[in-house]
Amino acid sequence: MRVSIASVAACLGVVAGLLAVGPDSARAVDPQLAQAGKSAGPPAPGMITSQAFKEFPTSAPITVTPYDDSDLNLQLKSEFETELQASERSVTEAKTGLLLLFETKIISAEEAPRRPSLGSVSARSGRGDDPARQDNGDNVQVDVNVNVWSNTQDSVLGGRQEAQDVGASVFHINAVLRDQDNGEVLWQGDAYYELQSPDAERVARSMVPPLVDTLGKSTANEPFEAR
Repeated sequence: MRVSIASVAACLGVVAGLLAVGPDSARAVDPQLAQAGKSAGPPAPGMITSQAFKEFPTSAPITVTPYDDSDLNLQLKSEFETELQASERSVTEAKTGLLLLFETKIISAEEAPRRPSLGSVSARSGRGDDPARQDNGDNVQVDVNVNVWSNTQDSVLGGRQEAQDVGASVFHINAVLRDQDNGEVLWQGDAYYELQSPDAERVARSMVPPLVDTLGKSTANEPFEAR
């Protein structure tokens, strides 16, 4: 769907208005919206954020190296290599070409970024996916997702929910793809997973596939569940 910038602003204004009038008034505006959002379950314990800085050829071989050679990191190195090969990417051990560096650590929930669960807006300007369009107007393609009601996540009608319990632990994997020839950073990804059991090793391994899936892409707070 293509809408004008003014339409996007109007849409965001409606959401802002709901937030401003408070939960009780918002329910009175349209109770059917509250019913539609009640199916939302608890938030996924995993979240990935990634940023692509520069394109690189998918055929380029990648060397995987952990920042330190702990037993767990050596296992994850093998997991990364397996997932890369499953994604039809070449894996090598070379001092030139692409280098995927990664590190792991357990952090407190307070150190992990909070999920912005009220919703999201994404837009692309210009011709979008329609090459026949020749105009240069202000039309854009817009996706607006709003959490209307949830008793487990932040929502328009339910308001802010409490943060994670103090003392909860989160497993964090940071991965950076570099060009070894010039040191340029091509991509960076961060995966976080709330540890709900002491089995950090299993959780860490399950975080590798979704992180590899985002290689070369930009994502914002993408939820995932451990396999």
